[in-house]
Amino acid sequence: MTPGPVEVSPRVLSALARPPVHHAYRGFVEFFAETTEKLKKIYQTQNDVLIMQGEAVLGLEAALANIVNPGDKVLVLSNGPFGKWFGVYVENAGGTPVYLSSPNNEAFHPEKLKEKLDAEKDIRAMTVVHCETPAGLRNPVEKLCPIAKKEGLVTIVDAVASLGGIEVRPDDWDIDLCISASQKALSAPPGLTTISISKDGWEAIDSKKHPLRNSYLSISDYRDTWLKNRRFPFTPMISEVYALSEAADELLEEGLTNSFNRHRMVADECRDDADRAGFQLWAKKREDAANTVTALRIPTGVTDIEILSHMVEKYGILIGGGYKETKGELLRIGHMGYQATITNVMATIAALERTVREVREKKAIPMPLK
Repeated sequence: MTPGPVEVSPRVLSALARPPVHHAYRGFVEFFAETTEKLKKIYQTQNDVLIMQGEAVLGLEAALANIVNPGDKVLVLSNGPFGKWFGVYVENAGGTPVYLSSPNNEAFHPEKLKEKLDAEKDIRAMTVVHCETPAGLRNPVEKLCPIAKKEGLVTIVDAVASLGGIEVRPDDWDIDLCISASQKALSAPPGLTTISISKDGWEAIDSKKHPLRNSYLSISDYRDTWLKNRRFPFTPMISEVYALSEAADELLEEGLTNSFNRHRMVADECRDDADRAGFQLWAKKREDAANTVTALRIPTGVTDIEILSHMVEKYGILIGGGYKETKGELLRIGHMGYQATITNVMATIAALERTVREVREKKAIPMPLK
């Protein structure tokens, strides 16, 4: 029950075990094209969609590396470690990150973005994380990106922990580059990045002073090989593509709306159960919490390490702790993809409640959860 990588279904495991074939074999090329079309349905987009051969960080860094010129200013929305991390990618590309920060228990308010854009000039692009998993937050990209687009910015969204479990609409929300990954709500093994690219996104890539070429990060290379000629810039991860395609089938068979509703109901159950057990939600407002992960404050008298180790060793349930700035501050329960069920979160909260009590008893700390 971690926030990724998540458990995958027997169908996906079976697909992963299929014998690999040569990537230039016509049958695989057609299969890859079909998988891409499935992802376009999941993205609910008419834009181009690419499957990049690497974990999500590949797509996140590539988005900046293919657009930013030395000296370009990029507005980085940061209310968690992954939002802040975009600034590093901007610097790697020679750009200058301009930060708009918010507490890591609060989602961004559109008015703050408007104020920042009024104050800052010559901004080329904006980055924002849809679901900031280290804090369990969902940022309203559907409101933020149109504001940035109106000012002429290229909009880059990290939808790694949202696509498939939370509504994502690049076309309707003015998202130019929308990056996700196989190992979260899509419920496939880690190893693949998915990215949708708008017309404005391609124009931003083409207008880079020195376009990135012959690089693992080059989005242009993917366009010129795959989109134009149905070839690959290098050997793709055959088995992972099999698994991703099967996971996409399962999601589309369930139906996107049904999946979004399932994730919402499971998230509500998780938070209701946690509240009844005396745990405190990390998000300042419940409506800011993401439907794919729940972050809870660590109860007094115990540590995250004590909880995680005791819980997995005695009850066989593994949850996550904090990450970077939130490390040692919170616990994270991932309810996304295949593992997002009412039964799973009920068992998880029950085991977590008993774990805290037993760890406290071992340390002779008789106190309530809060």
